[in-house]
Amino acid sequence: MPTILKLHMRRGRPERFLVTLDDDQEIILSPEIVLKYGIAPQREYSTKTFLEILEEDALRQAKDQAMRFLSRRPHSRFELIRKMREKGFRTVIIQRALNELEKVDLVNDLDFTRVFILNELRLRPVSRYFLAQKLHQRGIRKELYEPLLDELLSEEQEMEMARVLVDKFLRTHSREKGQKLREKLLRFLQAKGFDWEQIRQVVPSFDNNQ
Repeated sequence: MPTILKLHMRRGRPERFLVTLDDDQEIILSPEIVLKYGIAPQREYSTKTFLEILEEDALRQAKDQAMRFLSRRPHSRFELIRKMREKGFRTVIIQRALNELEKVDLVNDLDFTRVFILNELRLRPVSRYFLAQKLHQRGIRKELYEPLLDELLSEEQEMEMARVLVDKFLRTHSREKGQKLREKLLRFLQAKGFDWEQIRQVVPSFDNNQ
């Protein structure tokens, strides 16, 4: 039966307790768990209870870590799983933590998708095709992002965005002329994910005198 030998507060962000067991094993517990279970030197626990303590603490730490990621920027569930695995959390604990956060709407792939699309359109305009690719890479399902793309980026808006990008490109390459400039512009639009028909419409004429 595990017995607590020593208890030491480890300062930092977040604060944790370093717990030394009677077999010299060291574990780290959150202050909330220490208070809840009365963790203290010479306190003895059954193996079953102690395993429950460790499981509950792992879940709490996983939720805390997820919240730290979310405080920096919105994340999809897929992104959180990947990052938390890199931090060493077990998959079963990650899933339980994210399920609990989803219940209170702190993890929400629909909200994430909407915010992501709006931010990308505002900060890094690209085509619908590229937006779909970026969302797919973040683990967002097609049936989730396609209705939002339909809502937030119509064909007319996408074409207008392409025209704005063309105007910006031409202003920043005002010293270049003719076919060389045209080829650069075509590569630029292709790199933004626009297809040839869209490109043809926003660059309708471009002769060697331009």
